[in-house]
Amino acid sequence: MGNYKCCHCEHETDSIHLITYFQGKQEREELVCDTCYAEWLEGLKG
Repeated sequence: MGNYKCCHCEHETDSIHLITYFQGKQEREELVCDTCYAEWLEGLKG
């Protein structure tokens, strides 16, 4: 069982990434698993 829980998909994982993004004028941080992090990075490439 993982030490962390992904904020996006809610799967438990041992490997976690901190992502920061802006929602309007507010900065928001979330902890995401490897899979969700890869998807987030792909989204940045556009």
